[in-house]
Amino acid sequence: MFRKECGFDSHSGYLEQGNLQENASLLGAFFVCPYFSLSILDHPQSHLLEMKSFYALLVAVLLAAGAQAQLQSPSPEIGESFVQKVVEAFEPLGEDSSTTGQVWDLSYLAATGGVESVPAAILSVAATPNGKVFAGSDVAMEGGGQTTYYSYGDSYEYHGGVQNNLIVAYDDTEVYFPFPFALGESHEDTFSCEYGTAGITVYRTGQVLAECLSEGMLTLPGEVTYDNVYRLHLSEVLVDSTFLGTYEVQVEGDYFFSSAYPLTLAALIQYSTVDTPISGDPVFTETSYSVWMDSYTVGVDEPGAQAWAMLPNPARNQVTLVGAQSASEVVIYGLDGREWKRSVLRPGLQAQTIDVSELPVGTYVVHTSDGTAKKLVIER
Repeated sequence: MFRKECGFDSHSGYLEQGNLQENASLLGAFFVCPYFSLSILDHPQSHLLEMKSFYALLVAVLLAAGAQAQLQSPSPEIGESFVQKVVEAFEPLGEDSSTTGQVWDLSYLAATGGVESVPAAILSVAATPNGKVFAGSDVAMEGGGQTTYYSYGDSYEYHGGVQNNLIVAYDDTEVYFPFPFALGESHEDTFSCEYGTAGITVYRTGQVLAECLSEGMLTLPGEVTYDNVYRLHLSEVLVDSTFLGTYEVQVEGDYFFSSAYPLTLAALIQYSTVDTPISGDPVFTETSYSVWMDSYTVGVDEPGAQAWAMLPNPARNQVTLVGAQSASEVVIYGLDGREWKRSVLRPGLQAQTIDVSELPVGTYVVHTSDGTAKKLVIER
């Protein structure tokens, strides 16, 4: 998904005003040669030099193939738009480190139920109201009530974003990984910024580690396949600090990238938070979800008003809102109109979890402050 801007809740002193993830997730043997089944001892002495030459040539071929297995920089075009799908469940992936020719089948994701759509568009940086603040970026992505800024030249780099007039501009940008990014390589970066919300100064620090694991073919729901896809594993930690406490976000996941697209084709994500006030006990949340690119088209599509997802649904003790960055508050009503719960949302977080453990079993309506609503079912 695309990037998140982060605020904090009343527990740690943050006045939660927004919401989800940047929102924001490949390699194997080059080829199999039948000569590998033969031992040199099976050949006459006269063939030893020939075999040595063969192995030298084979090593050169393997090295050349390895040099070609690298993720290149994409070239996003202004006016392109895309729709991503979000769902709660996914199956763990197996190990395939430093290999090419892998086959990943994620077509099952659409059958897990509770699929939501999140549309967005690619815009010119200069055309956005705060483009001058992010002059170092290449493009802006707009959707879900926020605008985020990226560059793709020598690296995949995040510059910050704007949501509900809250500007979060990174003075030390977040570099996810370099271009080209070769199979077996890893990259680590730190990032930081300072911003203000509700009269409080927030100091953000973080670090990200990316590993290029493998390359292969990816199948997504609808039996859509992509070749030359790279599986990357990303680990990210982001901490917002104020004089009242800290709010930490940890994101761990497998992301599938192609040089043809400026965003992940699919991602399987584990997302957790720790809200720690100066006095009192920390509050933990944890959720997981998957994202995949459902469509990518030329020409700007107006992002839909209900560009957010809610999962799981039905829920038991907690529910996570994904992509509700344009809202500052959420209210849960019963079907009789009774208000059961009201929560403020942190600015720019791509995903936020709400405790619904005190709600009785039944059907509810979740209203956000941007005027959208979705049905929520509580089952136990």
